[in-house]
Amino acid sequence: MSNLDTTNKARLPRDERRALLLSAALEVFTAAGYHSAAMDEIADRANVSKPVLYQHFPSKLDLYLAVLDLHIDSLVFEIQKAIASTPDNKDRVHATVDAYFAFIEKEGEAFRLLFESDMSVEPQVRQRLNRMTYDCAAAASAVIALILAYQKRHQCFWVLE
Repeated sequence: MSNLDTTNKARLPRDERRALLLSAALEVFTAAGYHSAAMDEIADRANVSKPVLYQHFPSKLDLYLAVLDLHIDSLVFEIQKAIASTPDNKDRVHATVDAYFAFIEKEGEAFRLLFESDMSVEPQVRQRLNRMTYDCAAAASAVIALILAYQKRHQCFWVLE
């Protein structure tokens, strides 16, 4: 590595360095699985030293959880945005399904962490995956609750289309 590379790494803003580390970690975790992934490999992939990686993430589990949180938040946001995108229920369902598959297409490797993880039995991972499921379901149930409240208030019991 040249001195120029070292200088550029040192000047990389913390948020950008963190994003780079999370991206490298996603690649390694999805390729190798959590248990086979090595912090050395993640640091190499991010072109940083292992101590720099540990400055950002004190453990492999902390790094894994940060990657998971990032992509859970992304999926939940896209689902919530799709549900809120239209008052038409038929269009809302289509938008939500489209958002789900767009997430898979855009962040396919992250999809594997969320739905095919070798870490889903780890309590902290399970808690996050449960939160993801709950948050997506809560977004849908909030809309249903509004529709039912409207129907009750106006005594009109039409079928959701």
